Amino acid sequence: MSGCNHRRFVANSLVFLMISTVLMAGCTSISVAKPRATLTAYPNEITSGEAVNLDARESTTSEGVITGFAWDFGDGNMTETLVGFTSHVYNSPGKYSITVTVTNSEGGSDSSTTDIFVNGIPVIVLDLPLLVKAGESVLIDASSSYDPEGGQLQYEWDSNLSKDSNGNGNPVDDIDFTNSSITLPTTESGLLTGRLKIIDDVGASVTKDWEIDVNTRDFEVRWVKRIREYTWSGNLKTGEEWNSSHIPSVEGILSSISAKLILTQDGNPLGDENFTLSLEVPNDSWAADAETSRQTPSDNAEAIISREDLNNIPNGTQIYSSDSKDILMNILFDDSSIFGTGDWVWEVYSRGLDSGLPFDFPDGIDPGNDWTLEITFEVYEPVIVELAYFVI
Repeated sequence: MSGCNHRRFVANSLVFLMISTVLMAGCTSISVAKPRATLTAYPNEITSGEAVNLDARESTTSEGVITGFAWDFGDGNMTETLVGFTSHVYNSPGKYSITVTVTNSEGGSDSSTTDIFVNGIPVIVLDLPLLVKAGESVLIDASSSYDPEGGQLQYEWDSNLSKDSNGNGNPVDDIDFTNSSITLPTTESGLLTGRLKIIDDVGASVTKDWEIDVNTRDFEVRWVKRIREYTWSGNLKTGEEWNSSHIPSVEGILSSISAKLILTQDGNPLGDENFTLSLEVPNDSWAADAETSRQTPSDNAEAIISREDLNNIPNGTQIYSSDSKDILMNILFDDSSIFGTGDWVWEVYSRGLDSGLPFDFPDGIDPGNDWTLEITFEVYEPVIVELAYFVI
């Protein structure tokens, strides 16, 4: 080969090598096929504590196959799945951005993002009384309850879980009140149970059951002696009678009775008027009679009925528990062994003159006689003092 041809060959070889180097260098930047990620969230508005469904199954890849899904829920929680579907529960309200990253077998990846809104459920703040005694009204206040988003609240109170007030057969779904606070009367001790449901302006709700223990009242009772006096008077002629009844044991326990019928000394020369004082206590089947007499001619004629120790009187003080003072009074006197309860029936009867003559006096001669009946009862009445409660 001549020298000239040799030089052209070398030059051409160098050019080929340079072009080949350039072409080979371009072949090192090979493109990787990516998948196309899609993401759908439903529902996109939920309430805290509820789950949102996340669907990336419409994601595709032009080459290879999809090998995994990486989920970022936007609340600090992440997970990976082999399928394009999952769900997630949000416990705190707010707006969240959810991202799914899809990877294929060629090493390519793509991401898609969607937003959801988590509504906060209302927060119940219930103010219950520390101590309730029978007969008091109970204030239950939920007015400090709130919606995290500041929405309007709706209140539904079932004030008695043992009573079916709407008559549908279910005692725990009644709506008795719709205010933010309620006041309930109490008539007896025991447990009050109820339920409050609060609903926000988008329909999210929360329910809270409550109970209140209604306490009995404690009373100290001591018995104090009292004197009860009754007086009646009138005028009776021979064969006439007077009757009356009364209840001396009202709110008291009888201890003794002293009754005196007094005839006014009228100076009738024909003789003494003869009267009879009679008593009957039907509830205890007790009756007594006494006839008038006088010790000296100058004395007024009298008839006396008396009896001591009618009942055993409690000593000292006792402590009772009761829902009210009125109920306690019924307890104190609801005892069949207490003597003298009910009506006491009195009768004053004029048997006529005692002249000693063997004939009766004609009509019109008997002027009758004035009389006075004086009755004294010794009664023990209860002094009732309610004992105070101390809340610790």
